[in-house]
Amino acid sequence: MDLKQKLSPHFTLGELVRTSHRTISNTPSLEHIENLTQLCEEFLEPVRRVWGPLWITSGYRCEELNTIIRGSYTSAHLHGCAADFVPMWDSPTADIVEWIADSTLDFDQVIDEYSSTANWIHLGMAKPGRKPRGQVLTMRKGKYSQFERPE
Repeated sequence: MDLKQKLSPHFTLGELVRTSHRTISNTPSLEHIENLTQLCEEFLEPVRRVWGPLWITSGYRCEELNTIIRGSYTSAHLHGCAADFVPMWDSPTADIVEWIADSTLDFDQVIDEYSSTANWIHLGMAKPGRKPRGQVLTMRKGKYSQFERPE
């Protein structure tokens, strides 16, 4: 696996498979890499063009990694169809989520997520063969609700 492989002009395979769990081989299949490429080209690049550089905190997750971090067993990350990121230019995540919701991007889910220590954006595309749901959500304390636009 070539971690320097460009998936799009600004994103590499290494960024989308990175994990701090060093004992896990988070190696995607060719199908997963194709999905990650589409995710980068059609979703992450348009966000980056408007909001500047993005720090990918989670991309593809193999089953073992997803289980360890207690990800959903139906997670789009398992298929290379989602990425979690934070903007590097200190833009409010809610503003970016609102922009994505109002954009022409054919996304499956965009979620403004918060934990006790951080906040980030989850952006997912529909798995191959599925229709995008266009869900816009907020996650606080592990509970999902409809996204409320900032005042």
